[in-house]
Amino acid sequence: MLRKIPVFLLLSLATLATAAHAQTVYSWKDANGRTHYSDTPPPEGNTRTLRQPSIQPSSGASASSSGNAASYQEQDQAFRKRRAEAAEAETKARKEQLTNAARQKECQEAQRQLTAIENGQRMARYDDAGERVFLTDEERNSNADNLRKFISSSCNN
Repeated sequence: MLRKIPVFLLLSLATLATAAHAQTVYSWKDANGRTHYSDTPPPEGNTRTLRQPSIQPSSGASASSSGNAASYQEQDQAFRKRRAEAAEAETKARKEQLTNAARQKECQEAQRQLTAIENGQRMARYDDAGERVFLTDEERNSNADNLRKFISSSCNN
């Protein structure tokens, strides 16, 4: 435990030194002749600046503030445009994915129906009165041909 205390103090001092390095330090003497040090200047009197943070202007800082504001606006517009394009591409991809999933489901259903017809299973439909009517051999062959055409044109088999 004693070993952790010096490390803690060392880290605290390093943090304070870093924070102090980034600030301006002012020195002045009051009416009693005492010297004061602070990061804020006194309201009145003769002060001396001991350390001022070094803020270097960037290479493109020679432009006026309105020029910087315009470049920020241009950057913002470009960002919004990229974001809108990404959202549009994502929507398009999602729609395409849903379309492909629906097409695949239709193909599977068509394959099942064709298999049922080819296996000789009895097929029925409902007439206008709501009664079940079994398909004739001609209707079964016609349905099978239509399913084969659908599968060959729409499915990737």
